[in-house]
This record gives sequence, C-alpha cells and structure tokens, in this order.
Amino acid sequence: MPFYRDVVGLPVARETPGFVVLGRGEAPVLALGTHSQVHGRNADPARHMVGLTTDDITADWKRLKDAGIPTAIWSSFSSSTARADPSSETKEGDMGAKAESLARQFEQKAQEATKVFDGLSDADWKKLTSAEKWSVGVVAHHVAASHEGIGGIVKTISSGQAMPHFTMQMLDAMNAKHAQEHAGCTKAETLALHKKNAAAAASQVRGLDDTVLTKTGTVLAGMPAMSVEQIITGILISHVDEHLGSIRATVGH
Repeated sequence: MPFYRDVVGLPVARETPGFVVLGRGEAPVLALGTHSQVHGRNADPARHMVGLTTDDITADWKRLKDAGIPTAIWSSFSSSTARADPSSETKEGDMGAKAESLARQFEQKAQEATKVFDGLSDADWKKLTSAEKWSVGVVAHHVAASHEGIGGIVKTISSGQAMPHFTMQMLDAMNAKHAQEHAGCTKAETLALHKKNAAAAASQVRGLDDTVLTKTGTVLAGMPAMSVEQIITGILISHVDEHLGSIRATVGH
C-alpha cells in the first residue's frame, strides 16, 4: 500500500484489516486485499500485475523516475489521452472484439487447467493444499463448479441488474460447504464438469457486446463496484489462475 499511497499519490478511500481501497470516488479505484482461502507465498506472481493509466504520462513518468522507481514499475503506465484519439475509438464493425479477446483468454486458462487436472495422479488428487486447506481434488472441483456461478454474476451485471446481498462470510460458508459435500469427487467427474462449465462461461463472454463491459455492479457487499470486464478478468480468469497456482505448488508440477 505505501507505494500506491505515497509514491503514486492515490488517496486511501477505505481501509479495514486485510483490505484497502485507494483512489477517488469519481475515478477507477485500486483495491488490495487478502483472499480468505489462499495463504502463504504466491505460486504465480503474474496474477499481481497491475496496469495504470494517466492523463499526463510525461509528467508522471518523470515524477516516478525522479523518485527512483524501477523501470519495470513506471513503464506500466499508459496514457489515457491516447484513447481520446478518434482513430482509436471502437468502430461499429469491431463490436464484441474485446469480449472475444476476453473469451479467448479464459479459454486458454481453462485449457491450461484441463491439462493440469488430467495430469494429476491418484496420489496427487488426495494431497492437501497449503493454501485452501482442501485436497487437490476438492480445489479442482471448486474451480470447475465456480465457472457457472461467476458466469451468473457476469450475466446479472451485464444485463444491468443488481446482485443479491452477498458477503465474504457467506462466500466462505458456501465454499466450506462445497468442500465437505464434494470431498469424494473423482477426477473424471471433475474434468467433465470443468469442461462443460468452462465452455458455457466462454460462450457467455463471447456473446457480450463490448458496450456492456463497462457496466458496473456490486458483487460482494462492502466491496467496491466492479465493471463487467473487471469481473471477467479479476474473478472468472484469475480464479482459475489462483487455484491452479495452489495445485501446482502442492503437487510440484
């Protein structure tokens, strides 16, 4: 948090134990927090990559460089003024191009999960993960089952409807119940569920008009609203990535 608050200059809008929101209410915000089911060292550092935009890239580039920020950090800035160029605006014929790209990103991640799940031995399937404290099989089944639920969130927010009241505590309880009910899940049934739900979720994302990707809604009570695009990248895709990292760290391949 100190980097974003003290160097980038984002004000703290909300702070609670394990969670902080930085930014101004009239602009996109940055939310940093812990995940209730993941603990310890991150097995996949890539999921923490952050892209920042600025209205004056030259001034911010100089400010960050003068502050001694490594090139890898300040080079991630991209000028939002470039998006004001009429030539960069989405043309009518390109409607759905971003949704198609997001669908492909998810499909690639789902295919990666399929390969990992399929390569797990019976011994691997029973190993206990250090992150979720579930067996590898239960984590895989959790991933497979979650595509449908997250897809439902995408459908609700993209259609302009409000999500029902749902808290982090309710999510934890739901996940714990799932882990108990599917403790004996098999690899075959998990793979079948994963493929079915992933295909349905990809189809749903692919069918979105790019104009709805900016629609926002509250997913979890007390948390900042998220756009449809953020839900796809930050939940649908990242959820697979996160738990795959845990499985790989547990089985060692």
